[in-house]
Amino acid sequence: MPAVLRRAGAMHELRAPNGTAAHAGLAVRVLAVLPAAVPVLWVSAAPDWYPPGLVWAGLDPARCLFAQAPGDAEVLATLETALRGGMAGVGECGGLTRLAAKRLALAAKQGSTLGLVLRHAPACTAQDSTAFASRWMVSAAPGGQLRAEPLYTKGPMPGAYLFTLEEEPDAAAPLAVSMLRRTG
Repeated sequence: MPAVLRRAGAMHELRAPNGTAAHAGLAVRVLAVLPAAVPVLWVSAAPDWYPPGLVWAGLDPARCLFAQAPGDAEVLATLETALRGGMAGVGECGGLTRLAAKRLALAAKQGSTLGLVLRHAPACTAQDSTAFASRWMVSAAPGGQLRAEPLYTKGPMPGAYLFTLEEEPDAAAPLAVSMLRRTG
């Protein structure tokens, strides 16, 4: 797991191509390595949660509070409140303004917790913000793996990663991750 994604008090954006949910898979794996005492809020305007899938990926659904919001503004406001209160949080949204990104980053810092925003967006948009600690493009890779390529990070830019999703993950075993070399 890249160290930047485990940093407490930080927000990260996970993007995926339209029609995929690879970013949600990576979000689950990131949340699964947090201490078991940390509660998780997952808020979405169009929920697509499957608790057995969370268990399969290593995240106990009993730690999670699932919320449905009517739109992106409510998703982001709910996520901000949870982060300020010390919960880890995931918010799925379509649009994200620079102001909203800054508010979320400040809330994660204030709550000393980890926040993730999941979006279906291209690698670069006009509204990209540098308020988050990192921005990743996540896509499916052969063999049931996820490929995560950094689009932006504060600090040194790591290379791309392959995350192996095991069929029966061992909670005590670390997530299998292999680093790819950055090209270009």
